[in-house]
Amino acid sequence: MQLVNVRTSIVLEAAIWDAIGEILDRENLDLNSFCQMVDKRRRGYNLTSAIRVVVVIYFRSWANNRRFSELARPAHNQFNAPDAELPPTPLLPDVLKSFHKGLSHI
Repeated sequence: MQLVNVRTSIVLEAAIWDAIGEILDRENLDLNSFCQMVDKRRRGYNLTSAIRVVVVIYFRSWANNRRFSELARPAHNQFNAPDAELPPTPLLPDVLKSFHKGLSHI
């Protein structure tokens, strides 16, 4: 990957790489862009730790977002046809703001 015209490498667990891949797909980003966005906001974290924290915040935010939660559906709709799928909503901008402010959630 390349950060500010400097090639760098990081070592992450396979599960974190899988999660990053999912974020890149959902947010329509490439790895360099994602890492540059995290790098600009990392405030004291090393890059590897910052990426792990952003991944955790991202998926906690996604899980807590009521638009994506099956629990948000009223019980009386359980036998109706499924709702049309909502278009993906980018979460990364809000996640990065929370990360930059030192928050663990949005």
